[in-house]
Amino acid sequence: MKKRSSSIGRNIFFVIGLIALSVMAWSIGFDTIVLHIRKTGWWFFAIVGMWLPIYLINTIAFNIIIRDDNPENRKVPFLHVFKITLSGFALKAATPLGFFGGDPYKIMEFRSLLGIEKATSSVVLYTMTFISAHSIFWLLSIVLAALFLPMPLLGKVLLLLLFVVFLVILFFLWRGYRKGMALQLFQWLSRISLLKKWVTPFLANNQHKLHSIDTQIAYLYKSRRRAFLKALSLELIARICNALEVYVILRPINVDVTLVQSIVIYSFMSLFTNILFFSPMQIGTREGGYVLAFRALGLLGSLGIYVSLVTRVRELFWIGVGVLLMKVKGTIILNKYTE
Repeated sequence: MKKRSSSIGRNIFFVIGLIALSVMAWSIGFDTIVLHIRKTGWWFFAIVGMWLPIYLINTIAFNIIIRDDNPENRKVPFLHVFKITLSGFALKAATPLGFFGGDPYKIMEFRSLLGIEKATSSVVLYTMTFISAHSIFWLLSIVLAALFLPMPLLGKVLLLLLFVVFLVILFFLWRGYRKGMALQLFQWLSRISLLKKWVTPFLANNQHKLHSIDTQIAYLYKSRRRAFLKALSLELIARICNALEVYVILRPINVDVTLVQSIVIYSFMSLFTNILFFSPMQIGTREGGYVLAFRALGLLGSLGIYVSLVTRVRELFWIGVGVLLMKVKGTIILNKYTE
């Protein structure tokens, strides 16, 4: 019964990903896709290829979180974790509300291997680590911008405010690492009048499971501190590699930007799109973020449109790979691993 429900769920996520991929391709336009591939030339393969090691870094970080003191959790092969991670990122990129597309899929896939509580805590921990790394990356970007880029007083004040905001976010994330946050989140949701009717019964029936999930979340930070720091460091490295994409995209058209500028441009774009996270597939928000970032650095706003379109074409490729991997049965990988 569980296998059948997992298969149905997997097919639903596959259809959602396929529809989202088709919508993205249609919104960009086939002619535009071909034009920008030709414009970047052989560099396009470098732009697409550089994301393979990034996804591998993400998978290694996720794998570190999964493998605790339980020997059963060590039987999950790395290739299987990679498959699920890649498909999860594909759904995150292709569906509205980001993680709300990719995280449920990952929990569903890992449930049969790790159990619902371990699968949920692992995915929540990875998401927290991903957000923590992004917040640290934004903090570092603010420091770089303040040290190396000229800006008016108003810009410096805005950077200072953002710096404080990210410190507050990190404080609450660290608090979540120490004590867990699943039970507290649902207790908070149960106080909201619009959600109380649905959340209160769920909280009453699953309080023990939520407490167990919180215990597993806190276990990584309290008892596996080295593993926690390793996963966080890997995710931070992945964010820096993300930012280098801007530099690589601009190389074929001979636009001279420094690595610091590339990091600041990507950081501003990612901040802009995360603030407007509810935009389906980041339509409009990514373009707007890039345009504003380029103009803030005294560069042509049209370069932001170009960079955004190239990243969307690259994204289409990896979303396609991630969606297709959903149809690759994990049992094939698991059987090869256990033979």
